[in-house]
Amino acid sequence: MKKYLLLIPLLFVLSGMHAQNKIFDAASIPEELRKNAYSVVRDEHIEFEVKSVDKAVYKVHRVVTVLNENGKDQLQFQEYSDQFQSIESVSIQSFDSNGRNIKKYKKSDLFSQATGEGLVPDGRTYYMEIPATSYPITLQVDYEIRFNGLLSYPNFAVQLPEQSVQNSVFLASIPSELDLRFKGKNTSIAPVTTDDGKIKTYTWSVKQLPALEEESGSVSAESRYPHVLLSPNKFALDNYPGDMSSWESFGKWYGSLAKNAGNLTEERKQFFRSLVKNAATDREKIRLIYNYLQTNCRYVSIQLGIGGFKPFEADFVDKKKYGDCKALSNYTQACLNAVGIKSYQALINASYNKEPVDPGFPHNEFNHVIVCVPSQKDTIWLECTSNTSEFGVLGNFTENRNALLITEDGGKLVPTPKSKASDNFFASTSVIELAEDGSGTVHVSMHTTGEYKDDMMNYIGNQKKDDQKKYLVNYLGYIQPDELEINYDQADKNAPTTLTMNISKIPEFTAGKKLFLNPRIYKMWTNALPKAENRTQDFYFPHPFVKIDTTIYKLPAGLAMETLPKAKKLVFEYGSFTTSYEFDDTKKTITTIARLQLDQYKIPVTKFVATKNFFNEVLGEYTEKIVVKRL
Repeated sequence: MKKYLLLIPLLFVLSGMHAQNKIFDAASIPEELRKNAYSVVRDEHIEFEVKSVDKAVYKVHRVVTVLNENGKDQLQFQEYSDQFQSIESVSIQSFDSNGRNIKKYKKSDLFSQATGEGLVPDGRTYYMEIPATSYPITLQVDYEIRFNGLLSYPNFAVQLPEQSVQNSVFLASIPSELDLRFKGKNTSIAPVTTDDGKIKTYTWSVKQLPALEEESGSVSAESRYPHVLLSPNKFALDNYPGDMSSWESFGKWYGSLAKNAGNLTEERKQFFRSLVKNAATDREKIRLIYNYLQTNCRYVSIQLGIGGFKPFEADFVDKKKYGDCKALSNYTQACLNAVGIKSYQALINASYNKEPVDPGFPHNEFNHVIVCVPSQKDTIWLECTSNTSEFGVLGNFTENRNALLITEDGGKLVPTPKSKASDNFFASTSVIELAEDGSGTVHVSMHTTGEYKDDMMNYIGNQKKDDQKKYLVNYLGYIQPDELEINYDQADKNAPTTLTMNISKIPEFTAGKKLFLNPRIYKMWTNALPKAENRTQDFYFPHPFVKIDTTIYKLPAGLAMETLPKAKKLVFEYGSFTTSYEFDDTKKTITTIARLQLDQYKIPVTKFVATKNFFNEVLGEYTEKIVVKRL
């Protein structure tokens, strides 16, 4: 009898070990959690303990199985450390598909890299990518972060793209007198709440969540996937206390950080007054100040000071000629103040496919700063980090957002304007001197504004010729050139970009004496939109636009015109596409003109089928052929 009694505790131990091993065994994942999933959260327990207005501890225990290479981003560990948050401990273990331990890692095994672009001391990023020799592979990650200053609380990311969840618990505890605010996004889960008069605890739990199928072109992951936002009422960072219970109070806190940062010397103030002395209107004065900024200052990403919120002083930027978004915006505001023009810095959550911040839930989601010059008739918005942005035009990065203006009375949430199609303009004129053997020389002149101007700067200006060629061929859809010369004027923003290309085979194909030419030397539209069946999400283009192309084929004496495609006119609710073809027998030239316009970058899901069909027809038009023949 005694022998059997001794076996009972052992059975409990073995049972516990078996249950634990099942967490690491990929075969135990239910089939319904494998569907559409690249990774599966097997077991997760996160604790966020707020100890005071500026102290907190964040502990994470997570077991995640990566099913295939498509989920390998889950094999990366990355956390940031600076004066306000420190990584106290890290333990990472990897397991094979059968749950056998492969390797263990600790904090000292992590790589680290300083941030701040090397210009100034800042924080460090600790990172590691766990190698996978085969899939599935499971990671157990345990780490702890201590906060010595609080502005934002960590959110509960319930579910990531292509990820299913077996079990996940998020627990937040906070002194009762501080409390916190929360809001679920794309989820209806509610916390279990307890309060003993000293500590209030919130616990969110989820189980058996199947993966959500990815829909290409959707809103950003943080706007689409289920998560819970947590936000403080009171906070303190670097001895700067604040209140986030309203947008007004949060704006007052931010404004206090830059209170004395607009400190231009009297000599420099006089310089800017002289710069605008001949300007007839305030708008022209603002344009001159903005042009000075774009010509003389450059953007660097430095998240210095109070959590990346306190800007460099205007005098610093004026002397050094660089700064991050908040520093350049603060500098622009100081320059405008010097010439008697009132402006406001504006916090914004930047990205072309993010949803605007929620007006009803004050929460720090901001990652960028711009400048607003208010007016009853013509408010002007300035993107101060770009050397190419058109004056007064916001691009897809910041349009259609809720920006927090930092006014004398605190924060005021206002919408930013939507860009118009004409703000992003791409016009190309190509003259093709065609030879009888199908080779030819192509002369191209491109005029661009807005996002296309930025593309020219990023992918053509100061790039190696091979990289320039890749952009022209892979992104713009040009025929592969054998020789290429590019003239891009960095100094003159209004100058066209010109190309000269020698191409050995211009026709798409030949048949006997006939040469079949494409309508244009490049594709105005290059890719089909994603599938429309069962789509549930709105679709986001990068931006609205207008594209106009004029292509002129010059025929040699040995070639004659045979067939031209018919003109086309396509219209749908958010855009249009027209083409025309003309042959001049006297000059022996074929002229094609095409115009493609998209008026709205966000397409409601109910309109996506019509949008996809429209762009399919645009793609199909490129298959139309101009036919010429050898005499």
